[in-house]
Amino acid sequence: MKKIIFVALFVAASLSGFAQDSKKGGVDKMLQKMTTELSLTADQQEKLKPILEEQMVLKKDSKENPDNAYANKEKLKEITKKIKSILTPVQLELQKSTLKKFKEEGNKKNNE
Repeated sequence: MKKIIFVALFVAASLSGFAQDSKKGGVDKMLQKMTTELSLTADQQEKLKPILEEQMVLKKDSKENPDNAYANKEKLKEITKKIKSILTPVQLELQKSTLKKFKEEGNKKNNE
């Protein structure tokens, strides 16, 4: 059970890194980056696009309406599960390594 929760939180955290790029180009840019980094198939892209759109709406709503943040957090966990079910184990590992690099870069910037 702990592993499932960890993986769900991990995927959500990984996608938040992708979501930061979305501010510049929206869901399409985020999906393109994921496609490049994770080698998504056309079928995976088609399945992920509406999920990523929903994720962006929820994150935006949480920022604009802090009262909704808790409810949205629970919905984001469900979105994470959907995304995880679409990605292959190899893609999840690639995403994990990308998150690790992202965190390391953030730590270097914070320590400077």
